[in-house]
Amino acid sequence: MEYAVRDKQWVKYGLCGVGALIYAAGMNLFVSPMGFYASGLMGISQIIQAIAADRFHIVSESINLSAVLYFLLNLPLFILAMRSIGRRFLLKTGLNVVLTALFINLIPIPEIPVINERLTCAVIGGICCGAGIGLTLRAGGSTGGTDILGIYFARKSHDFSVGRLNLLINGVIYVVCILLFDVSVAVHCIIYAVFSSMIVDRVHTQSINMEALIFTRTGGEEICRRIITELNRSATLWKGVGGYTEKDTEIIYSVLSKYEAAILRRMVREVDGSAFVVLREGCHISGNFQKHL
Repeated sequence: MEYAVRDKQWVKYGLCGVGALIYAAGMNLFVSPMGFYASGLMGISQIIQAIAADRFHIVSESINLSAVLYFLLNLPLFILAMRSIGRRFLLKTGLNVVLTALFINLIPIPEIPVINERLTCAVIGGICCGAGIGLTLRAGGSTGGTDILGIYFARKSHDFSVGRLNLLINGVIYVVCILLFDVSVAVHCIIYAVFSSMIVDRVHTQSINMEALIFTRTGGEEICRRIITELNRSATLWKGVGGYTEKDTEIIYSVLSKYEAAILRRMVREVDGSAFVVLREGCHISGNFQKHL
């Protein structure tokens, strides 16, 4: 079992690397050649680079300065969150940040855009970058930046959310784009962000909550134990009686993410192949429910 868990973790670290590669390819092949700006900390890094080049004539032909800034801006956030966020999450996030900065420097930005049509590049760039971010989130990491900051403050205050912080920061980025550049750039950046968010939601299903009801005759305690130890979720076990069979039945109730639901179904089959599982998507939760990334 220990070796299986280790192998699974290595696969997840690999997914973080693949996610970084796809994100960097989307940025350098479709977003940057058209003069668009990404969301989050990468967008802030791009704007700082643009201001440095325009106002102070700081330009480098050998190094992508926005990637370097992206890496440097993440460092204080890692230090801030080191004690309050899980070690594996930070390791995967750190790997993704380092590889993203590396790949952005290694993948050349074409002088002539791959597709010389702004709207198409905004859409394809959003799809590629969203897929890269989604893979990293699905592997249990993040792309750093505002995600780390949002999780840190969300754990300090129940009224705070990661999405609210991302929305606020992205709004500031788009306003800056309008003031420094033109409305057309800001509009295409918003289109990029919309498609990126859509693909992130498609690839990363862990933010969708689900209720699970499991009916079994023999495996209730074992299923509860595995939900707690393997999924790091709580579960409630009831004793019941089948209305038709009039036989003793064990009922397990738990709330988990949509991605974890697939693991739960496999887990239940391994314990009791004849168990009956009911899953309900999109339940609303308040109180002490941990959102796993």
